[in-house]
Amino acid sequence: MVKWQGQCPACKEWNSLKEVKDQRSKIKNFRKTGDGGKIEEVRLGERTRKERVVYSSQIGEFNRVLGKGIVRGQVILFAGEPGIGKSTLLTQLIGKVGGLYVAGEESAEQIEMRVERLGIKKDNFSVLEENDIDRVVEYIRRTKNVYKIGVIDSIQAMVSQEAVGQAGSPTQIKEGAFRLINLAKETGVAMIIVGHITKEGEIAGPKLLEHMVDTVLYFEGERGGELRILRVSKNRFGPSDEVGIFNMTEGGLVDVREPTLAKASAGNVGSAITVVMEGSRPMTVEIQALVTESFGPMPKRVFSGIDYNRGQLLVAVTQKVLGMPLYKYDVFVAVTGGIRVEDTGADVAVAGAMYSSFKNRPIGGSRAIKADTKSASSPVLMGEVSLLGEVKKVRSWEKRIKEAKNWGGEVVIINSIMELRQMV
Repeated sequence: MVKWQGQCPACKEWNSLKEVKDQRSKIKNFRKTGDGGKIEEVRLGERTRKERVVYSSQIGEFNRVLGKGIVRGQVILFAGEPGIGKSTLLTQLIGKVGGLYVAGEESAEQIEMRVERLGIKKDNFSVLEENDIDRVVEYIRRTKNVYKIGVIDSIQAMVSQEAVGQAGSPTQIKEGAFRLINLAKETGVAMIIVGHITKEGEIAGPKLLEHMVDTVLYFEGERGGELRILRVSKNRFGPSDEVGIFNMTEGGLVDVREPTLAKASAGNVGSAITVVMEGSRPMTVEIQALVTESFGPMPKRVFSGIDYNRGQLLVAVTQKVLGMPLYKYDVFVAVTGGIRVEDTGADVAVAGAMYSSFKNRPIGGSRAIKADTKSASSPVLMGEVSLLGEVKKVRSWEKRIKEAKNWGGEVVIINSIMELRQMV
């Protein structure tokens, strides 16, 4: 019998009982393989092959990252720092391909202003102002033959009545993502789910979210700069090591075909030029370093654009091999343009920039073995540095040398960072 109970029958405390809702999901399984929900196996050898539908995004760099384009029913998790240009890129995508933009954080008027600013035609642009994921799913299911792509901006703003917790909680995020994935597989509408980024640079919410989706994209770059990089960390339908490069302009994001972040006048103290691989493309970048005497008990180590642990390793190796007393110097290293370099081929340039700043002399002539390239004002340093200070070649070596030639640089090939003493 259901009745009010103000006292706990076990501990005899008053007003200690709290209502707890059933957290079990009431979602039905939408991915039924047989009539009436009957379970049936699929034998791939006997299955009639259907043509896989791929929609071109009509954005060259976006297609490069995904492979050929957006696959029918694909679920993409799209994350990036606030203000980096996520909504701008997705607005351009919907404007070119057509689709439904589910606005959980903005109003239709705000999106219309952005569409007008970007010069996008409004004919194929539909906006749904809704935060209830149940209503969104039901609406798209009814109109499944109308839209090719649906953008959910953002998953942290969506709420399901079938789950407990506030918007943005792990339970709500998992529930919303599960519903959207089932919806995409059932209707064939490709879903692009926008995700927030934490201060540590990770996607907000449970890690399970990245496992559930088909593709995970990161949009990054320096907010005050013009360059934006679209990276893919997971892709079930294409390459997972490709990047797209964009330039932020007043009219939106524009593809960058031949990216370079190094100036031809590079050659200052604490500056080194290198060529890194961003996906399958080489890119010329400039590494800058500042080594200055420390007056604190613990010298500072600041690395912008390179991994902190990798930077610490290079500081230790250069201190040991080149005899620099960095234990009493502050070290600051940055990659120009605000991009993040994960390629170990930039190790020699980092070491060279630090040594140049320590000696207060630019990297100049060398008695090292050089590649057959035309001369330039600043040499190009490439290679991975081992714990012993040895320099090793990295992947796509010929592509890097070709890119250095196109930039106008002189590739300097050294076998050990000890040879940097001859160049500074």
